[in-house]
Amino acid sequence: MLRDRVNQLENKLREQSFLVDMTNILIKGHDLETTIKSTLQLAMEITHSEAGCLYLTDLNMSKLKTVEVNGCISEKLVKAFSRLNEFLTLRQLDKIIEIDEKDERFKRFAGLDKRLVAFIIIPLVVSHNTIGYAVVMHLHDEENNHPNCYSPRDLTNLKIYSHQAALLLDNTRVKIEQGKKEFYLKTIASLVAAIDAKDIYTQNHSSRVAKVTVAFSKVLGLAEDMIEKIHYGALLHDIGKIGISDAILNKPSFLTDDEFTLIKDHPLKGFKILEPMDLEPDVLNIIKYHHERYDGGGYPEGLQKQKIPLPARIVSIVDAWDAMTSNRAYRKKLTREQVLYELKRGKASQFDPYLVEEFIALVEKNQMDPFI
Repeated sequence: MLRDRVNQLENKLREQSFLVDMTNILIKGHDLETTIKSTLQLAMEITHSEAGCLYLTDLNMSKLKTVEVNGCISEKLVKAFSRLNEFLTLRQLDKIIEIDEKDERFKRFAGLDKRLVAFIIIPLVVSHNTIGYAVVMHLHDEENNHPNCYSPRDLTNLKIYSHQAALLLDNTRVKIEQGKKEFYLKTIASLVAAIDAKDIYTQNHSSRVAKVTVAFSKVLGLAEDMIEKIHYGALLHDIGKIGISDAILNKPSFLTDDEFTLIKDHPLKGFKILEPMDLEPDVLNIIKYHHERYDGGGYPEGLQKQKIPLPARIVSIVDAWDAMTSNRAYRKKLTREQVLYELKRGKASQFDPYLVEEFIALVEKNQMDPFI
């Protein structure tokens, strides 16, 4: 009896030592990709698994993405495990699941891969927030001579490991998002420079619109994260002009109908250019809808009133204001009185009536003068 107890303690000590050693290896990962790969690999080694998947959320906890797959697994099985709401409903997290074709809950998994005999889904939790999930699997064929199921000790070890792995992955996740943001900002700077180089009469237009839009958004009391998105969208709102001829953009006389049709294509062109970059919807909405009119007479979709996204309604006012207070190829900039008249004339037709009233108040108080 005593000997059994000693053996149990020795086994437990070896397991705990193994976990510490594995975690130390993980901490020493030299790059983000290695850390992610090692996290899943070690989870599989701890549980003697043949395959596994790792899923992480973004920083907003809104999207779950597959970040690593290890083992010979079908894409269908990877996607099936990504639909984790089903497992939450079935209360099958932190448990050993054995595949039984007679069990309707998991019958479809057997159909996706007949080698699948058991799996464990373990949540990765940091400060009560679930940042992702690790899935380990037993995939057996005729050549395998492993036990067909996980032991309670496998589950315990995986739970212990998951706490340390979650902290490391959270840091990795933050670094990934920060890296994306840095790349994002550099890309925006390059694109804005490209826009400015196209049109000599609108140089720095995008930067001015962005600065004024941010100032206006703060007056409106918008949340900081929304203001940041509006800032990026305002910077990029004219990106679609990259595909328009310099001769049209810098034409000293009024545009023909055909030329204006080409100009009207720039919001949709800009949207299509940036859509593959996985930008925030609010950013893309500004690019696509900043020429919509409150009365439905705008483009590209003829949206009206509240159907036009709020960020686009805000940018449309500032975009028009900057155009009126700047010289153009075909006219001189308007006087302050003329600008105010045009803004008031556009109330409830071109512009959101509430938003333009707020903006007019700022212009009348000379609070927009530093941006001219």
